[in-house]
Amino acid sequence: MIPRAVLPTLVGLVLALSLAAIEARAQAPAAAELHVVVLETVPTTAQRPTTPVPAAFRGNSLYWRVLKSGNTVAYQLCLGFFETRNDAERAREQLAASFREARVIQVNPEERENLQKAAATPPAPAKQSLLQQADAAYSAGERERARRLYRAALDSEPDNSRAAYQLARLSPPGSAEAVALLRRYVELEPGDPWGYMALGDALATAGAVAEAIEQYGQARRRAPGEPDVYVGLGRILRDTGRTDALIEIHEEWVLRQPRNASAWLELGRARQRAQRYTEAADAYATSFTIEKDERTLVLLESALAESAISLRPYLGRSDDSDDNKITRWGLEGDWQLTERSRLGLHAERADVRDPFTSGTADEFALIAKWQPLAVLKLDGLAGIARLDADQPGLKATSHPLRRLRLRWRSPAEGPASELRLVQNPLIATPGLVARPVELTEIKGSFELPLTGSFRAHARGQSGRLEADTEVNRRSGYQVGPVYRWRPAAEFGVSYSELAYEHPTAAGYFAPRRVQAVELGTYLEYERLWPLSFALDAGLGRQRVARQGEAAGDWIGTYRLWALVSWALKPGVRLELELEHYDSPVAGNAVTPTSDWRFNSAMLSLRFGVRPQTPRSFLAERADRQLR
Repeated sequence: MIPRAVLPTLVGLVLALSLAAIEARAQAPAAAELHVVVLETVPTTAQRPTTPVPAAFRGNSLYWRVLKSGNTVAYQLCLGFFETRNDAERAREQLAASFREARVIQVNPEERENLQKAAATPPAPAKQSLLQQADAAYSAGERERARRLYRAALDSEPDNSRAAYQLARLSPPGSAEAVALLRRYVELEPGDPWGYMALGDALATAGAVAEAIEQYGQARRRAPGEPDVYVGLGRILRDTGRTDALIEIHEEWVLRQPRNASAWLELGRARQRAQRYTEAADAYATSFTIEKDERTLVLLESALAESAISLRPYLGRSDDSDDNKITRWGLEGDWQLTERSRLGLHAERADVRDPFTSGTADEFALIAKWQPLAVLKLDGLAGIARLDADQPGLKATSHPLRRLRLRWRSPAEGPASELRLVQNPLIATPGLVARPVELTEIKGSFELPLTGSFRAHARGQSGRLEADTEVNRRSGYQVGPVYRWRPAAEFGVSYSELAYEHPTAAGYFAPRRVQAVELGTYLEYERLWPLSFALDAGLGRQRVARQGEAAGDWIGTYRLWALVSWALKPGVRLELELEHYDSPVAGNAVTPTSDWRFNSAMLSLRFGVRPQTPRSFLAERADRQLR
């Protein structure tokens, strides 16, 4: 029993010790917050960045962090360690010029301790397995040695999923071996979404786009919130021209992750690719609201400039082998009517001359553009054309001016079709200005996939030419195979015919039949931004049969159309269009003679009229959301 005299002393001692412990705990320093700058994320340390770290940071630790998911591995090159996030952010800002994707993350203090222990502890010699040797060779960039070791590991252990996956990565992209190995991997690891993504990428490279999309669907079902699923699938859809599906997948992404700035950014890019500029601007604005990134502001500025009221002045000159010369100048302006349509006005004057006579042709019309889907586009024009010949006793005449063009362009491996309707007076010579001939014509074309990249192309046309004294008709067709090696690049062989119903004295050439065989190519290229160009060219042979005469000899023919565009700034483009025809069936005009040659050049500048600034758009958008 404790004596009563001692008890108060013991209680006091216990209380004092307890208070001391509490005070010591309160005064003990909190666990340090450590931050690192992630410079780059790569699938293998062999692909490490070659950009050197500035000298100011060479005293910091530069090390690799390993990220694992199933049997897939990625590596983060990190610069550490920083005691506060502000210090880390300042370092990131200084490194941004060399490492544009750099970002700051917080790490556990144990990570620095483990790194220090690993540096201080010499590695213990150990016998490595084939898989470990292969991984070491892969990390060191010894691809051939790694391939042999992974193959040996897979031969000795057929169910080794990591060996199958890594061996597929070392195989030629899209090869049959890579596809087979990745199919084996997803059988062994059916729960790993990255396996299905890798298989989808390999299938897309091999040209099996539909199955590639299906494999990404498997990945999406297993990891619906994983950004890599949407980024990888989006890349396949973009490269194969499936813009509408690209928009849909990014809309799903933002629904699942509404606070993901990258998701909104990619949605904006997809919408801008489909020329939905107002919708793209809204997506860019949402992305910028979530994460303030100057690059997003640049994209927002571009979308706003494209959706503003625009003007397009142009000037052109053409001449032909019969010494006819046409000088054109005009102005087009349009504005956004709805999110997917624009309305505008067209005005043009053409000065038509030959060595002896001249005349003018003025056009005034309303223009409309509607694109409800990325694959469907409708352009229309309706107005009048006024022809005035510089000849005594002839009065100016007015004629209807109508054009309609409907285009359906499905993805790269799908069908495509186009329909054109035209009603306008022929403006090729001063004689046709003085004695007008109205052309009313319909043209239709379609393409069907055959096998792989080969397609069948066919085109037909039927027209009516009406002068004061007669009516003539013409019809024609073109058929041939086409090889398309990417969405906007193709090469083909075609046979075409054009025939007129009867001869004419109305001022244009109307042969009984024109036959042509041609090698042609079409190409669009946009990877030299701000420069882009399109080219449509053909080379072949033709022969002409005049009315009441036998067909002539086969002679050489060629044609060229080119468009060069230079983006001076967002919404401002300078364009040069060039044409050359050496064939009665190459151009859309009615040729005056059988050996007709034609050259044309046109320069135009498209620019927006006081487009809204990104800051103003963001402010107005914020005000609308508060109401």
